[in-house]
Amino acid sequence: MPEVHLSRPSDPARDFCQWPYDQPQPPTSGALRQSAILFRALDLMPDGPALLPILQRIRAFWGRFNTVWGLKSAAGRLGIELYFYDYDRSDRKIRIETFVKAFPDLFAPPFAMNDTIPFFMCSVEFDATPDVEPGKRLPLNSLDLYTDGVGGTISAGLCHAWDGTSLTLKNIYQFFDSRLHRTEITKAMAASARSSQIALPSELSPGAWQEEIFVFAQKRTSDCVYFSRIRMQAVLELCAHFGFSSDLLGYLKAEQSNLAHHLFDVGIDYTLSASGAPVPAKVGLYGLL
Repeated sequence: MPEVHLSRPSDPARDFCQWPYDQPQPPTSGALRQSAILFRALDLMPDGPALLPILQRIRAFWGRFNTVWGLKSAAGRLGIELYFYDYDRSDRKIRIETFVKAFPDLFAPPFAMNDTIPFFMCSVEFDATPDVEPGKRLPLNSLDLYTDGVGGTISAGLCHAWDGTSLTLKNIYQFFDSRLHRTEITKAMAASARSSQIALPSELSPGAWQEEIFVFAQKRTSDCVYFSRIRMQAVLELCAHFGFSSDLLGYLKAEQSNLAHHLFDVGIDYTLSASGAPVPAKVGLYGLL
């Protein structure tokens, strides 16, 4: 394992919202940073060689641990989304202009900036593209911007896609203390056009994986539940149950003891079948770059 992926005592412990948590155990000898998972995933993606220098540039530009990555597994393919937080909102240091100017080759011109939007986070997604020419990337033509929302017992947020011209609402998020606020979670899910129509299976229910924070999201074509701050064993069981990339699961199992000092965040997107049953559509695993 390259030295850059080995944990250090000074490494922060933060979840996918960049909120700090208490580590479940001290790192062992040979313990790994979460970034090791992301770079292993590049070996499994057709466009991994093209993404590697992009990730290295982003980490050099923003610094280690200041970018959140999400590995999305759907229909046997892996994709990557990167999240950039700055909770100063309108006074933030991370601006669309900064991002676009830092990576002009990633965006389809012209891409107009609108830094008056009080977002606390922006993200870019690199979908799995098996037909992409090795070493090449299709230009990005949109950013997702996250602003404050209403609801939840911890936090709430809205996600809009910004294409340089217009905003399109994509997702609505509500965050709950999973141990204390089960009634509030039930009410929130009962208000969803999709989730209100199903009996949620135990594997998607709050508390199923001993998560500290439960997140419920309503999206354009699916609903999603996130189990935030779960232990490595729960990650393995949850991801295996919902069809995460088998190759990457093998890596996680092999390195389980070296990753056990982290808490992870896992999201399950689901749609409805014709009979009204939940159909898992995508699994997401998150960590720090």
